[in-house]
Amino acid sequence: MDKDNNPLAAKTWLRLGVSSAALAVLVINLAVVKLDAIGLGLVALAVLPWLSPIVESAKLPGGWEVKFRQVEREQERQRTDLDRLVKFLVENFVSEYELIHLKKLASKDPFPFNRSDAFAAELRRLLSLGLLRRKPDKGIRSLFRTGDDVRNHLEITPRGEQYLNDLATLLHPKS
Repeated sequence: MDKDNNPLAAKTWLRLGVSSAALAVLVINLAVVKLDAIGLGLVALAVLPWLSPIVESAKLPGGWEVKFRQVEREQERQRTDLDRLVKFLVENFVSEYELIHLKKLASKDPFPFNRSDAFAAELRRLLSLGLLRRKPDKGIRSLFRTGDDVRNHLEITPRGEQYLNDLATLLHPKS
């Protein structure tokens, strides 16, 4: 392992060194601490997770077997599945048009609109999700009554801004 260029390898060697030092102290003081088979097994069990990047598996007394790499592969598969699922859910949490409305309200640009039942329903949904909020004494009815800029009646919430940030991060992750 190239521990100088690989942080995981460096951590592994650090763990190995600390574990070895602890075991050396234990062996030196073995006369003081009476270590029976159970105690030795517990020490080994305590050290095994530190060695997981190196050790493929370990058999413990009583027929127990720990397979570290298999567990790591399963965790990685689950992480991939969860990442894919979260990406799908976040991308489809709001409709394409609702996302456009959120982005317009997040910007400081004017937001004129055309009256329609669909537009009103999209705004109501964004309000119900907590991504938008009404300005004092304003709302969708006042917006449709006056026909002026949407920004005079509604505003994006911190939750709405967080959603846009999370979506941007998810779609364009920094390497």
